[in-house]
Amino acid sequence: MPPLPLAKILNIALPSLSGEARAVVEVLACNNGLLPPADDVATFLGLRTRHQVARTLRRASLPPLEELAAWTRLFYWVLQWEQNGASLLALARQSHLEPATCYRLVRRLMGQPWSGVRSGGIAGALLRFRTIWKDSGMHQLALQPYLQAAARQEAAGGAALAVGAGNFRADFNIRAVRQPPRAIADPGGQPRGVLDSRLHIAGYPFDVAIAPDGAAWLTRLHAAVLERLQLQPLTSTGVIHVGIAPTRVIVAPSGARAWVTNQFTKDVAVVDLACRRRTGSIAMEGDPLGAALSPDSRTLYVSTNLDRLCVCALSDNGGRIVRSTALPQACTELAIHPAGNRLYVPTWKAHVGILELDARSLTVIHRYEVGGQPLGVAVSSDGLRLYCGNEHGWIDLVHLPTGKIVRRTFDTPVNEVAVTPDQNVVYASLRSAGRIAMLDAHTLAGVGTLETGGLPRHIAFDRLGNVALVANEAGWVDLVR
Repeated sequence: MPPLPLAKILNIALPSLSGEARAVVEVLACNNGLLPPADDVATFLGLRTRHQVARTLRRASLPPLEELAAWTRLFYWVLQWEQNGASLLALARQSHLEPATCYRLVRRLMGQPWSGVRSGGIAGALLRFRTIWKDSGMHQLALQPYLQAAARQEAAGGAALAVGAGNFRADFNIRAVRQPPRAIADPGGQPRGVLDSRLHIAGYPFDVAIAPDGAAWLTRLHAAVLERLQLQPLTSTGVIHVGIAPTRVIVAPSGARAWVTNQFTKDVAVVDLACRRRTGSIAMEGDPLGAALSPDSRTLYVSTNLDRLCVCALSDNGGRIVRSTALPQACTELAIHPAGNRLYVPTWKAHVGILELDARSLTVIHRYEVGGQPLGVAVSSDGLRLYCGNEHGWIDLVHLPTGKIVRRTFDTPVNEVAVTPDQNVVYASLRSAGRIAMLDAHTLAGVGTLETGGLPRHIAFDRLGNVALVANEAGWVDLVR
């Protein structure tokens, strides 16, 4: 999940930006300069009103939101021309904009027609932006070397991936030395699989975790908060502002602390759950996506959109990156073996399967050839079974001691997976179909279906297995009994 070319260019062009101002630029880049409603931008940043967004941009010496969106849109058009030879007429129609309006916008911002802007390229457009907004504190640019390097990287992408795959094959037959699984104090049970109640929550609910005290914690990707939920009855009991674009939440086994990956603030927030406040952070290079916590709670593994897997040594109020390694492609999913000695990393759209890495050295020990686009992963508590949802329409059960794979196919993509506390049933979210499939954990035979509607994503169980929560990107959370 590498950063978009437009976002990469803007990160180079605006190196002094940080925090909320950087997030505004990221939002505009993700929309190719098309301006969302100002109040929606404010909600995404965790601000109350569009006036706070305006003040954020003024403090960063950036143009007003509409003007910044216009410049971002111009940068996108120039990049598309350079990369694909796309005409402004075609780009305008693609975005459902009036072509004459687009041509006038180009002339207003650049002081010359589209033909002249094309000749200057993205470097010329950014230079013009710097000249007009000279008080922005931007460093001197070295755009041409950057663009040449980016082009070389783009051209070499396939070759680099092939080389990486060759290295994985060299280690393919190395067997993992597996430690005995830890004893499970309470095996728990499983919900009956019946929808009990629903709580509507805006802001793109994405991930959910249930702490030992029974409180649930939900990331709202487009609201910059971590929300606390009470299960009985299902209701919200408050929010914690943790950062912008909070994605995954990992709760410590003690329930005292949580870690939240914040994509647009490029950090992992450390949250005191008892005091309900952010107490620190771990700075990351790139946007943090997925995360997994070691069994002793001393190490956090984080994947980023720069296709890196980072090992973070944790402290009371934060932590630091102690080592990292390159991945073929990172995503929001990551799993750790119960013994803490192995990591399982799906490579999503890179077509390299699932990587098994040594948790200490980050060397690749094994590669499971599952094909398709592997995404959600989960490991059974005995450390013998690995489950992986695949966006090409199946779920795989990998018997880790032998490498044998059992597969069940669906007529729709399979996204996230979760195993019930008694280890007998696997819940798999079928996002595009709006339902949850319940499967026998040993055979993958179907045992039930839960029609949630919307866009179901991550699933969490309470410690005893009496209930499950399903985060739904369409704007609600379901409680399953």
